[in-house]
Amino acid sequence: MPRRPIAAEYRFFFALLPPIILARQIVQAMIPVARDGTMMQADRLHITLDILRDFPTWPGSVVTRLLEIGAAISAAPFEIVLDQASGGAKSVALRPRRKNPLLETLYRDIASRRAQAGLVPMDRTFSPHMTLAYDTGMPASRPAGPFGWIAREFVLIHSHIGHTRHEVLGRWPLDGVHRGQLELF
Repeated sequence: MPRRPIAAEYRFFFALLPPIILARQIVQAMIPVARDGTMMQADRLHITLDILRDFPTWPGSVVTRLLEIGAAISAAPFEIVLDQASGGAKSVALRPRRKNPLLETLYRDIASRRAQAGLVPMDRTFSPHMTLAYDTGMPASRPAGPFGWIAREFVLIHSHIGHTRHEVLGRWPLDGVHRGQLELF
């Protein structure tokens, strides 16, 4: 069956990455939960914080603004715990059972700065999760793990759409150090 053409080539998002050793453990432990889907590669596991709409051509000025936004964020490290596996019509994911106020604050800070910069997000609501596999199946939910780590940094990722590749464009510490205001005007 021929692949359908990809309309967009460039996707950008801010994310939290688990330590690679933990990511490998998650992949191994969660294979039975993936149903018939193909498990994500360990080096692509992440929690999306904020994601922009896709672009058909390289948006250099947008990337520059995203890097400025990342550099302006100030937040302390915090614990991430993923302890619920859930599957839906399109994917299987790990989620936290409890709200994480520090994670939600980081998301709101990034999203607010992105909106101030006039950048358009993908049409979605923030629901912290780590996608494990893409497949079709019936909705299901069950306890998992728990899998946890201390988030000490966040990243800006360029997803090479259709090529199963993520490229980290920027990396910033979660150390609580104020780095100044983002100048937009």
